[in-house]
Amino acid sequence: MKALVPLTSWRGPRAVLAATSGLAIAAATLTVAPAANAAVSGFVNGPVGVTQTITVTDIQPGGGAVGEEFCTMVPTINGVAQSSVDGPITQTGSSSQATFQWTPLTTGAATFTLSNCDGLGNPGAVTISPVATTTTISAPNTAKVGTATKITVTVQSNSPSSYQPTGTVLVKDANGATLQTMGLTPGPGSGQSYAYYWWTPTTTGQYIIQATYQPASALAGGSTSAQDIIQATDSGGTISLKAPPTMTQGVPVTLTATLAPKTTQGTVGFTLNGSPISAAIPIVNGVATFQWTPNVAGQVTLGASYTTNAGGSGSTTDVVTISSAPAQTDAITLVQPGWGPWAPNGTYTLGNGSNFTFQASTLSGAAVTLSETGPCQVAGLTINVPTGSGVCNLQASSPGGNGYAPVTYGYTVNLIPGVQTANVSAPPSGRFKVGRVLVLESPGQTDTNAGQNIRWKIKKKGGGRKHCKLLYPDNGSVTLRIKSKGECTVIGTAPAVAGEWQRFRTVRKYRGR
Repeated sequence: MKALVPLTSWRGPRAVLAATSGLAIAAATLTVAPAANAAVSGFVNGPVGVTQTITVTDIQPGGGAVGEEFCTMVPTINGVAQSSVDGPITQTGSSSQATFQWTPLTTGAATFTLSNCDGLGNPGAVTISPVATTTTISAPNTAKVGTATKITVTVQSNSPSSYQPTGTVLVKDANGATLQTMGLTPGPGSGQSYAYYWWTPTTTGQYIIQATYQPASALAGGSTSAQDIIQATDSGGTISLKAPPTMTQGVPVTLTATLAPKTTQGTVGFTLNGSPISAAIPIVNGVATFQWTPNVAGQVTLGASYTTNAGGSGSTTDVVTISSAPAQTDAITLVQPGWGPWAPNGTYTLGNGSNFTFQASTLSGAAVTLSETGPCQVAGLTINVPTGSGVCNLQASSPGGNGYAPVTYGYTVNLIPGVQTANVSAPPSGRFKVGRVLVLESPGQTDTNAGQNIRWKIKKKGGGRKHCKLLYPDNGSVTLRIKSKGECTVIGTAPAVAGEWQRFRTVRKYRGR
């Protein structure tokens, strides 16, 4: 899938053709000269692990034709070259631009150079800084004396960074004494690492624990979790309540009650400061969950009470702190690879038969959900465009969290004729001996992706017909014989399909020797 063009800057069929398969214009080469007014955007100061969409504009092509599709960017951080990144080239008139998706993986002063193209002087240096992190600790709010209890620590790079934290975490008690030091294991989420250990309370009472992350390098900043409280009893209780470590007024959260043993059957009711906030929720495989939107701020007591089918009952509570209403609404970044981010409420065009997978991130770190009304189809973050015309209405939603409120963005997608392509057999432009017969279309050659037959001709201008001749063998192929020394231009075309597919055109230049 090549770069798609917003409705406000549609470049016409020529630009789409130039950005598609090399089969469309295989003969030409791209020579790009420096431009005094070349400019760069998107190359900015930022943390490790955050993808930057960098666009170099006003690259000036020379030679009159665009034939290469990619420009190569070579990033350098602290004088050390990083992995190179290819960016597609698009053209408007005599001006071209290249767009790159680059994710810095180390810190320091960063710059870049271009190869396979030119047009930009020194883009200047930016600073790649360590990524901030958030540490959380999670444990059951009840534990049995003498029995091991699992405590999990998670370290998350702050959104939208995908850097996987490395280093160690220290679990401490309320007095600051270290109970356990653990190394981190990557995963399971993006930009996330975890560690856990089995802690055994020796006496009854309340235990307060807290986790501190110590980075292994300067790529990330350290962080400390909120305190977690565990109540140790002789019985250990039969129900535990788990709530997110940070909650915000007006932002939905999931409360989870876990019962032992898992075979327990019955229902659970959740409470806030002793008042019910849920109906009776069935216990499934020892778990009952409830989505709740806090409507208060401050320190509150959450509770979970169960009743079994056999008449048993029990309850537990957990004191948590809910922050005031979100400081801001969540923000979604929806990026089309090869093109760049889509603007909220923007209008875009997609060609028939195309499909691609978005990259998506949020300030809150929540997952993005796509939905659509119209002829297009979405699955996860992938959109599929059918053949035909119409308008697709795409929505990207985030449930918010971590201090951000939920948000939904809308995008209007106009369907346009798709790019018609074909896998022709014709060799690339070049020099061939007189008498050589070149296969332009093999006997088993299929039509274009729009089902159109390709028609071949030799361009009259320049006397090409006296140097080359088209042949049509009985086996159904199309060939070209080099008759004499000199150049001929061979053009293959297929008609457009009204409202569905653009016209197909491919060019070869052959010279007899």
